[in-house]
Amino acid sequence: MRLMDQLRSRVTMVVLAAVVTVALVSTGAVGLFRALNRPDPGPAPAAGQTGPPGSVSSPAAAPPLDRLGDAPDGTSYSDFGQQCPDVECVRVVGVSVEDGSAEQGSDEATEQAIETVFNHLLDEGWGRVLPDNEADPDDVPLGESYLTDGQVLITATPVDAPEASAGLMLMNAQEPGS
Repeated sequence: MRLMDQLRSRVTMVVLAAVVTVALVSTGAVGLFRALNRPDPGPAPAAGQTGPPGSVSSPAAAPPLDRLGDAPDGTSYSDFGQQCPDVECVRVVGVSVEDGSAEQGSDEATEQAIETVFNHLLDEGWGRVLPDNEADPDDVPLGESYLTDGQVLITATPVDAPEASAGLMLMNAQEPGS
């Protein structure tokens, strides 16, 4: 019982509290000292370059509109500009169908505009990339796949503009896993 009485004494509690406080303050001081003495990481990498792991760099610029080439007959492109969310910059492009066979803004006009542009680009040598887990191109509507020329990747995207029947998003193509 003597040990239990000793653990319950005020002197023991004060000594234990003092030891814990000194330990906390000393580990905090060591951490602060180490943080202040770290070497300078140097200048940040230029835009589009990647630095060492954990470093922050600016995303690469989106591909220019002229990567699409001339618009197919009966269509025109509207560049809505580059948008740079967190990781990658993309260019949003509106597609207008000039023949007026489908009402502007309708699902039919959107599908017609995307198919016209995608078929034109496929004829120009672009390749089709199917979404994940899809094996048969006949099972995937053209507007739900991607097109690439090896450097640029294009997909359909919704746009809210009265002059555009459909929208395309252009981004830099990357190797899988990069």
